[in-house]
Amino acid sequence: MARGTPGSKRTHTVSVRLSDAERERWEAVRGESGRREMGAWVRAVVEDVLAGRADGEVPGAEKGPAPLAPINQAAYDELCRIGANLNQLVRYTHQDGQLHPAVEAALFEVGNAALAVRGIEPMRPMDPE
Repeated sequence: MARGTPGSKRTHTVSVRLSDAERERWEAVRGESGRREMGAWVRAVVEDVLAGRADGEVPGAEKGPAPLAPINQAAYDELCRIGANLNQLVRYTHQDGQLHPAVEAALFEVGNAALAVRGIEPMRPMDPE
């Protein structure tokens, strides 16, 4: 996942001094927010306040996409695994300078996964195109 906002570079630094107690409190809330970096959390908290964050939300909480329905999540997870496999195969292909024999099989899997997500019965390897 890309960090930051595409097309914008942050060039200014803001420093804040904290007591031990303040740092402990900030670290505890940052941990609840799901953010790993203190700077990203502080930026998110300030942006949330400026944007009028909804009451009851954890300050600076990471905002991700809405959860998927279980069937869609399973399909998404499978497509991610297949995509990772394809990336590995392409890397091997670039190293060897020739098309890896498993690339065609991986592409076939991706096609079948797409069919399955749409509710269409997957093809068998011997099916005509």
